[in-house]
Amino acid sequence: MSNGPDASARLEAWATAIASASAPHETDFAVHTALTYARGGRGRRALVRRAPSVTAGSGGELVTTVLPALWDALAASCELLKSALGSPVVANGVSTATLLLAVHRRRDGAPPAEGTGGSAPAEPATGGGELLVLARAVAEVSRRLQAHGMDPAAADQAAASAVAALHAGRDEGAGAFLGLLAGEGRDASGERSAGTPRTGLRRLAARVPRLRRSARARGRSR
Repeated sequence: MSNGPDASARLEAWATAIASASAPHETDFAVHTALTYARGGRGRRALVRRAPSVTAGSGGELVTTVLPALWDALAASCELLKSALGSPVVANGVSTATLLLAVHRRRDGAPPAEGTGGSAPAEPATGGGELLVLARAVAEVSRRLQAHGMDPAAADQAAASAVAALHAGRDEGAGAFLGLLAGEGRDASGERSAGTPRTGLRRLAARVPRLRRSARARGRSR
């Protein structure tokens, strides 16, 4: 996966990777939805307003739409995710199944399974304490997906798959991808950066000197 400076290329690569892990049936429009979300504005709002499920197909079957909600959940959890991905404690590879188990045990109040013992899926020497960092991130992404109306089990699965994919590519631009989704720096179209004042603020700043001059003039006329 490219780790170059091109924001659009990074978004495209990561959107495809996350979709392949969390919503394989939506990979065809993963890039479009990720770019739309990252650009913000009216397009993002319209994307996020879409219900998690829509009726489609000749038989009117229910087709789940995961990605718009997932981009929103990942962006909203950006800082927590980047902290988890950057934690020196979490050094080993983890699978979706392992993260799901860790999240469920966390909710049940049970300590995470250590190593590969018990019912935990086999992992390369991943201790329970290490998984707590990622389990917290998965739980937060899942919570936000459920706030969009997603079924809890489906939300857990999508969140765990996405976090596992991000963790696997944490040295290949995962944090930068999350930042682009969250609006940090320039967006995918090269438009306004997150730190640039919005139009309304720019107009207000331009008016301040005139307002000050007008106030001084009124003071002198009294």
